[in-house]
Amino acid sequence: MTAPAEGAPRTLLLADDDDDVAAAFTRVLERSGFVVHRARTGTEAIGMLATTSHFYAAIVDLVLPGAGGLAVVAEIRRAHPRCRIVAVTGVSGGSTLDNAFRSAGADCCLTKPVERADLLAALDAKPA
Repeated sequence: MTAPAEGAPRTLLLADDDDDVAAAFTRVLERSGFVVHRARTGTEAIGMLATTSHFYAAIVDLVLPGAGGLAVVAEIRRAHPRCRIVAVTGVSGGSTLDNAFRSAGADCCLTKPVERADLLAALDAKPA
């Protein structure tokens, strides 16, 4: 993945329907220099892909109203192939869930609650 030019904003798509989780993620991400575009539904997230020319990264929850997280991940990977995709879920599924997200195109999967350091490390990690 090519990092944005120095000084360029790192635009991130956050797809999560939980307002508290989204607010916490947004605070951490904005303090770390990301410009956050939030979608509350999977359908809204997919629609945002057509209106933003480049997403540096995306954080996608598994359970979303409308299109589910796996469909959103697959569509992000198709529309923005160089985008770093971090899947998050509160559902325990172990390696089965991780494999499903990776098959859809996610670079990694984190289980909620997500620690700040783990989230930031996942966003800046090299693609798998």
